[in-house]
Amino acid sequence: MLRLFSVLALATSAFVPAAQAQSSATAAQPATGIGNIESLVKMRCSLDSKEDVILWWSGTVFAQVPEKAPSALLGFEGYNICRAEQQADGTWRLLTRELTFYRDLKTGEILDQWDNPMTGERNEVLQVANDPVNNVLNPPGRPSIVPWVEAGEQLMLTMNIPLTYPNPLPPKDFPKQSSGEMYMGSEHFMFFTPRAAIEDPALTQAPASYGWTRTGPWLPWMEMGQAPGGLLYIAQGNKKASIAELPADIQERVRSTYPEYTTAPREWIQPNMTSWTVYKQWHERQHNDGGKK
Repeated sequence: MLRLFSVLALATSAFVPAAQAQSSATAAQPATGIGNIESLVKMRCSLDSKEDVILWWSGTVFAQVPEKAPSALLGFEGYNICRAEQQADGTWRLLTRELTFYRDLKTGEILDQWDNPMTGERNEVLQVANDPVNNVLNPPGRPSIVPWVEAGEQLMLTMNIPLTYPNPLPPKDFPKQSSGEMYMGSEHFMFFTPRAAIEDPALTQAPASYGWTRTGPWLPWMEMGQAPGGLLYIAQGNKKASIAELPADIQERVRSTYPEYTTAPREWIQPNMTSWTVYKQWHERQHNDGGKK
């Protein structure tokens, strides 16, 4: 989402280190030994570097204000398109970019402007268009075992990732857009995939469905600064066979505005983009062009 899958590298750092696996193999992986990074790549993307894989999501954004029940603000829907490459040293690189569009909760339409019920102001909506959103899995010196959980014919995988880092939008420069000196939030994934597909050596990828929860500050384009509270995101999704399986309005936006998002990146580029860094660039362009912001 906002950077839905750029946190995978952080997540794998919390998995069971290979050096500890012998003493905790039963808890960390199925008895057949599926607890490896290749299985994660197979579920999340594809073992074939020529395959572009779409992971779709749809959900709701809630406002969390102190002493009030969470209230639904917006819908959102989007996708990540991924290609995986294995390096000579065993490292996997996931080369991805992702789009998300905010929707009106009543009509379902993609929003370009939004009447903010908390401020009474109309905000220009900045859709999520993060490119690149790349990940490195299993780098040398930090091999990990993925903690799959068996559930009958399914394998389950939970990832909990706390996030805190310097805010790209410091309050002194962005008083209406910044939530503070530090960005603070968390991401929580629950993946489900057929065990038979993971174990089948003839398959380069496995079907996947998942749930996703995120906590974070107000979005910069909401222009709520350091107002108390923040946002809660609840979503679900799965793999899609192609762009043609996405909603018609998203397909149209991709054709008209984001044609590069029909394929995964071909080259490894750093650093990754987030909604906050994209907003900063957009804000600077608006200012340089004499825009209102």
